[in-house]
Amino acid sequence: MPTNSHVRWWNDTNEQNLLQNLMTEAIQFYGLEVIYLPRSLRREDLLYNEDILSKFTSTYPIEVYLKNVNGWDGQGDFLSKFGLRIDDKISIMISRERFDEIVPRARTTTGQITAAANDTAVTGNNTKFLSELKVGDEITTTSSGQTRTISAITNSTSLTVSVAFTSVVTTEYFSVDTDVDAVLPPSRPMEGDLIYFPAPLNTIMEVRYVEHEKAQGQFYPLGKLTHYSVTCESWNYSHELIQTGDEDVDALAPKFEYQLDLELSAASGSGTYTDGESVYQGPSLADATASGVVVSWDATNLVLRISNLTGDFATETLVRGASSAASYYLGEAPNKLLLPASKTADNAYLNEQDNDIIDTREVHRIFGES
Repeated sequence: MPTNSHVRWWNDTNEQNLLQNLMTEAIQFYGLEVIYLPRSLRREDLLYNEDILSKFTSTYPIEVYLKNVNGWDGQGDFLSKFGLRIDDKISIMISRERFDEIVPRARTTTGQITAAANDTAVTGNNTKFLSELKVGDEITTTSSGQTRTISAITNSTSLTVSVAFTSVVTTEYFSVDTDVDAVLPPSRPMEGDLIYFPAPLNTIMEVRYVEHEKAQGQFYPLGKLTHYSVTCESWNYSHELIQTGDEDVDALAPKFEYQLDLELSAASGSGTYTDGESVYQGPSLADATASGVVVSWDATNLVLRISNLTGDFATETLVRGASSAASYYLGEAPNKLLLPASKTADNAYLNEQDNDIIDTREVHRIFGES
């Protein structure tokens, strides 16, 4: 028989709002406060329509409910023929209402921009200004933090801002103001985003799956979804850029990055490198033959630890600090197989012992012919 025309649970806004408020309040009472990091693209593979490099430049504190009560899910820590693997999983619930309030709709930016000081012209490198931006948008440079409004877009790699930049912008990533726009997709947690769990977990998890059509086993209870069920896994670093401005989050990134120790010469040099600054070899940072970002500076032993490497650092060549103006000559060629950030890495040892493990001679094992 037809349903009662006087009772429309699927269209009852008051009941839907009550259920949403109860869900939000329960998560705020019994949940944990985490930091949500939406992902955007640094470089996109246009052939396979996938991201090659990702970046995370924004943080949004939000509460989540931890569904795990007996510890981590997944296979945990196990040894395989590829080494030690940590496969921890965790399941959480996020209020849909709170997520819509706190995390804005995503605006993707691709490539890097360059601009001269006291100039309004902006040049892009692998950018998509025509498809990703519009006149009136506000763009913010990631490193120097300068925000400017777009006044004109010439093509995909050239635009003009309304106010000149106060300092030079040298090949910086950028973000765009995330005001809600009609052409943007609805907001929800997306696979590939990161969630930082502060102490006591003090770890970063990656969103692997989001159930956004079902709640507590019900298909749209009362006709409205009240929360997202999110499955997260241990994050495996793969050269993503993390520059959020949050010291706790940004401090975790270098622990995952490939790092290299540069042993500098005490014969000549001066200055003190600062953590987080860019260092380079060459006439300038823009035209550098090699560059990186300072992780730490041991002034006593003259050891400079860097990450985000580009190019090869050459001996008997100055290593200059972009902001500190420190400069020292590189004494010895760095050993790229040594991984100072990893206590278990054995790349250098295996390289030394490879002749005893693998026979690399081009000789026939039976006839002895080359």
